[in-house]
Amino acid sequence: MRIERLTLYTAELHYAGAAYAFAGGRSYRAFTSSVVTLTTDDGRQGFGEVCPCGPNYMPAFAGGLPSCLDQLAPAVLGADPRQTLAINARMDQALCGHAYAKAAIDLACWDLLGKSAGVPVYILLGGLLSDAMPLHRIVPLADADSMTRDLAGFRADGFRHFQIKLGHAMADDGALLRELAVTKQPDEIWVGDVNGAWRRDEALRFSRSLADLDIYLEQPCASYEACRSVRRLGCHPVKLDESINSLADVRRALEDDAMDAMSLKVSKFGGLTRSRVIRDLCVDAGIPLTIEDAWGSGIATAAYAHLAASTPPSGLLNTTDLHGYNTVQLATGAPQVSDGRMVLSDRAGLGVEPDFSVLGQPVRQWPA
Repeated sequence: MRIERLTLYTAELHYAGAAYAFAGGRSYRAFTSSVVTLTTDDGRQGFGEVCPCGPNYMPAFAGGLPSCLDQLAPAVLGADPRQTLAINARMDQALCGHAYAKAAIDLACWDLLGKSAGVPVYILLGGLLSDAMPLHRIVPLADADSMTRDLAGFRADGFRHFQIKLGHAMADDGALLRELAVTKQPDEIWVGDVNGAWRRDEALRFSRSLADLDIYLEQPCASYEACRSVRRLGCHPVKLDESINSLADVRRALEDDAMDAMSLKVSKFGGLTRSRVIRDLCVDAGIPLTIEDAWGSGIATAAYAHLAASTPPSGLLNTTDLHGYNTVQLATGAPQVSDGRMVLSDRAGLGVEPDFSVLGQPVRQWPA
């Protein structure tokens, strides 16, 4: 099996709510998703999707992805997509960094690997260990009344894990969380996600002022060093996200005892090939993971869901259904959601098929 053609499609994913808002004044109503199709010499196709959460959330820019693929496509054409480590080595030789662009190809390779083996990708990643994965719901930053309504609606739909966006002034966020916490149930897991907005002293004051609340603090400060200090001196477990961008970063955080949980966004680390290594390292170290991605439709959700489903339940804090946040779907066969949990199908590969009636015509193809 050899990669004969690489095709790129793009589409706008419109957020189902009023606006997706988080710290730093960042607010979006739509995100540009990129879908890559790999076609092999025997006529099979594999699909991958990456969708950065805007241009200023992590080192990923949707507008730059076609230029990255100009460099990556010649390196993988003619290669066997089932040899995922070899494919990654080819991509690293062709282009430094830009893990998000490499992820689109890597995910499509895993889709082809599963299809060629006739099994779901989760079998190749270790087996089905979490057949109904707990989901978190993101509560976008807004006023207390709006966020209270969102929480009530999600709770009514069966969700018990909530990622609550913070990012007002520190004192205002404290008052907001106090007000929201009146409704918190004993079986719920809450994560206060600051997206790196606070100084270390602000994060420590916030944590100490709400020491009686059972919550995680996610990425309270921009830098790894400041978050590590908050974890050591504050009153809440700390979950790291934006300051962890490589396997080396994960190893450092484990050696420094700098985190209690971590967000593993598959595209940020280049796809499933490298995310699997990070997953296994964290599971071995006893660090629970939120396995997810920055944004996406059904293909992106399916990809990280296979990694989550093959993760021991003790190592999986939760995952999410990103395709459920959009008004449009780019694929059929996405994981099913019911009562706050997500279930994968047993179809081979990632188990999803792009809806080309929505994607339209490709924007680029290699070879041209």
